[in-house]
This record gives sequence, C-alpha cells and structure tokens, in this order.
Amino acid sequence: MKRFIVIAALCVPVAGLATAFDGAASDTNDVVRITVSQDDLAECEATLRELRQRPVVTDSGWALPSFMVDDDLPRSVCVVDA
Repeated sequence: MKRFIVIAALCVPVAGLATAFDGAASDTNDVVRITVSQDDLAECEATLRELRQRPVVTDSGWALPSFMVDDDLPRSVCVVDA
C-alpha cells in the first residue's frame, strides 16, 4: 500500500506538467502573414487557394492522412503592405 501512495505521489505532478504543456502546444497554431503590395494581393490569394487544394506531404514526399491535414498546420493569409 505504501508503494501505491509513493507512486501516486510521484505521478500526479508529472501528469499536471504534461497537461500544462499540452495546453500550451495547442496555442502554437498561428497565422502566417504574407505581406504583398495591393497589385499582388489577388495573385497571392489565388496562389494560396491553389495550394490549399493540393495534398499535404511530408519532407520525404509521403501524403499525410486526411485526419492530420488541417490539425497542426498554421493558416496563411495575404496582407497588404501599408
């Protein structure tokens, strides 16, 4: 019984630490802003639309499964340079 209490006492802080990092990791999905001139805005948006339709692949060329495609990737938007 003493072993169980010791093991539980050691696991609780580790579990709390893991959930703290898990919550912080979900905030890493941010927006990539591509700054363009007013003249290039339409072309930039068209290029992003085209790229969103392509399959997402790894560095080695393997296509990611459909459930992994949108979860971990940042969004990209075109922004006019002021």
